[in-house]
Amino acid sequence: MLERLLEQQKAVTLVLAGVPTVKNLSAQQWSTAADLTATLRPFMDVTTLMSGAAYPTVSMILPVVDGLKDLLRSTTGGLDVLRDVFVRLVDERFGDGFADPELCAATVVDPRFKTAPFDDQDRRQRALSYTVQAMEETVAADAPSPSPSPQPTASSSVMSIWSKLDRNISATAAPGRSRESIQHELDLFVAEPTIHRDQCPLQWWAANQKSYPLVAEIARRLLAIPATSVPSERLFSKAGDVITKKRNRLDPTKADRVIFLMENL
Repeated sequence: MLERLLEQQKAVTLVLAGVPTVKNLSAQQWSTAADLTATLRPFMDVTTLMSGAAYPTVSMILPVVDGLKDLLRSTTGGLDVLRDVFVRLVDERFGDGFADPELCAATVVDPRFKTAPFDDQDRRQRALSYTVQAMEETVAADAPSPSPSPQPTASSSVMSIWSKLDRNISATAAPGRSRESIQHELDLFVAEPTIHRDQCPLQWWAANQKSYPLVAEIARRLLAIPATSVPSERLFSKAGDVITKKRNRLDPTKADRVIFLMENL
């Protein structure tokens, strides 16, 4: 609204000049409106960016919020006090996002960012540790449960000729992946150059998941999380266009399919 008002400043001033009962804005007020628009524009950009549904957004929380605060701090002139207030409010709202394990791991496994948002060595190491921990939990969850030992039958001898072989198999079966191999896979992934932030990380993972299967599993689990409720709210709005007063007896399965087609075509 303020941008539109500033665009029409000359027209508004000309019209108000012929209306004696309405006082026109002063030059200082027009300047304040321009400064306020410039201060609020980054928030509009962040809102638009984080409301997307065609690309992962949860991995963008840390770099976007950190970049927003850096922009507010580095910009000088105009409404400096207001920008300081905004920085304080953002800190109060989001806290230290770099201490959140899932946000850190999601950022690391996104080929657009990896460790680039972590400009501090301690933050970088902590993010990598969170990612390794998530990979180890995935390995543990996927590990097959140990099969029960066969019970000796009455006809079997107490010490079978297969006893030694059975002990060796039990000691070596399903060892899982060591922490060193997990760390090595993550290091290889991080060492690769990042892709441009306008590229789709999901397409990159579709082409490279075989090279980093465990990291890809973490990316598949975390990058599917939306950062905001906007996509679901948008879906509810589309559902309102499908299920109306005249179409209130649609079969739920058919309604789901119609909404799915509307959202994805």
